[in-house]
Amino acid sequence: MVESLLETDLTRYKPDWEKLGVVVAPFTIEADPRFMYLSTETRRALSKVSYMVEAGQGASVVVGEVGTGKTTLASWFHSRYDRRPDFVAARVDEPPKKSGLLLLRRIAAEFGVRTRRATEDQLNELRDFLTDTTARSVLPLVIIDEAHELEPEQFKELRRLLNFRDPRGGKAYQLILLGRPELDINLRQSKDFNDRVATRSSLDPLAPDDTAALIEYRLLAAGRDGRQPPLFLPDAILPIWRETRGYPRSICLLCLHLCLELLVTGGSHIDEAFVVKFLESHSGYRQAE
Repeated sequence: MVESLLETDLTRYKPDWEKLGVVVAPFTIEADPRFMYLSTETRRALSKVSYMVEAGQGASVVVGEVGTGKTTLASWFHSRYDRRPDFVAARVDEPPKKSGLLLLRRIAAEFGVRTRRATEDQLNELRDFLTDTTARSVLPLVIIDEAHELEPEQFKELRRLLNFRDPRGGKAYQLILLGRPELDINLRQSKDFNDRVATRSSLDPLAPDDTAALIEYRLLAAGRDGRQPPLFLPDAILPIWRETRGYPRSICLLCLHLCLELLVTGGSHIDEAFVVKFLESHSGYRQAE
């Protein structure tokens, strides 16, 4: 009897992904812009935010529940703009708690700017950097993930940075905030900053059709030949969607476990019966990581 993956010593288990027709793991909960599936809402957010950034409009906000793809989107924005010669991007994955100065120091460090111990001194360092950089026709971009953790004092300092101007009179940097829905509540309590927000977008859970498309896209991105028979049969999608409620991170986690289980059991495809059996046998798969 084939041993279940969840009972296998994972420290010695090395999946043979080639058996699934892929060259790398197709599903992971780590943010990787190479595997970002563009749902309708994601495309809309990308389009709106990209336009505002490149038009120099200031601050853009993207909100979504846990697992809807905000961190992947943050990675995509950073990867896209940091490689361009007309942009320089700084990414703050998680803002420091409460202190406006600590946030400014973190942004400065990400840009390679000297950090200072006083708020005004740090603002001056950043202003010099931002204005000097934009004078060379390079636009600085700050991306802050988990922005729902920002405090009013930190919004105040971000607003002060937005007051800095480039030599042509435009904003000296662009800002993208990504966070949970609480971010919108916090912004309403920081009216002066909220008035500077140029666009807002939201990321919601996927519908069943998008769930199927995400799975197929990630398999293709991992190297699977689209001419091969489907790895996930159509009847597998609905139980996956029901279990994950359409949250991309949860979809990827479940599909990762399903693929690993398929490798261990030696099957050729994942259908409804396979998904149902796995969920019945391994209801604690989320804790098995």
